[in-house]
Amino acid sequence: MNSPSQKNAEIADKIERFQSIYIPFPMHTDFQNRCDYLQKLGVRTRHKAQMGMRVLAPTGSGKTTAANRYIEMVERRRSKSTTSIPLVKVNLERASTSKKLMISILDQFGDPFSTHGNELILKRRVFACFQRFKTELLFVDEIQHLNARGGPGGDVTDTLKGLLDGGLVPIVFMGTEDAHSLFTRNLQLNGRLLAPCDFTPLQVNSQEDRTLFTGFVERLERALVDEGIMPEVSNLRETGLLPALFEVSKGVIGRVVRLFQAALEIAIRRGAQCIETYDFVEAIDRWAIPQGFINQNPLSRC
Repeated sequence: MNSPSQKNAEIADKIERFQSIYIPFPMHTDFQNRCDYLQKLGVRTRHKAQMGMRVLAPTGSGKTTAANRYIEMVERRRSKSTTSIPLVKVNLERASTSKKLMISILDQFGDPFSTHGNELILKRRVFACFQRFKTELLFVDEIQHLNARGGPGGDVTDTLKGLLDGGLVPIVFMGTEDAHSLFTRNLQLNGRLLAPCDFTPLQVNSQEDRTLFTGFVERLERALVDEGIMPEVSNLRETGLLPALFEVSKGVIGRVVRLFQAALEIAIRRGAQCIETYDFVEAIDRWAIPQGFINQNPLSRC
């Protein structure tokens, strides 16, 4: 019999393999295609005012995962080097200022003095890094964490517009719906943006969306077997669990993945051959409800 420590090691290994699974989804693929277009457009219009793109979505929609996968795809073709960093991605912390944004960008370039200087000096060094490392696309994640005011008498949207007006790199702005006001109060910034590429939750009353949801879940089930994580496919459509999973996730694909992960741990701990109804009931009670994704367990009503 495995000790608790050995069991935890087994589960950790399988969860790590689960987290490496990537199931392409139409809205994510479309987003990546738009990133590719924006990157290529930026190269062809370098030294002119650059374009940006807004990507807003509920937490768990997979925008960060899709962006990271795009970065990985590009870097497989063109690895980073001491002279070239084609793509840069920064993740903003809560209550970030426009100066902290500059610091975060400089940190990604490995600048040891990223906190030294005022905002204007840091901005000049950011532009110098873009030019030196031939950066072609910047991702700014969690854009909703930027404070509304960029400094005394300034608005952070002016800073964002200024980065684009620098003429060196286009920018993908990613965040939750809380960032919507950033992109509605400055028409000059909006004039620098492509059409929004927001991720909207799937709608249960749409046959097309239900088909997309079912296909995604089935591919995720199959991936668990293909990756050697579980021995058998769950066949959740046959067991009638898909409506409950849709209800818990509210049509947000990333939440389905997180719910699968919670249920997977429960299934592995009890030695199951696949994730079963019991595991999802427990996962909803232990994870989804305490995390505030849903108020009551739809499977308990069945």
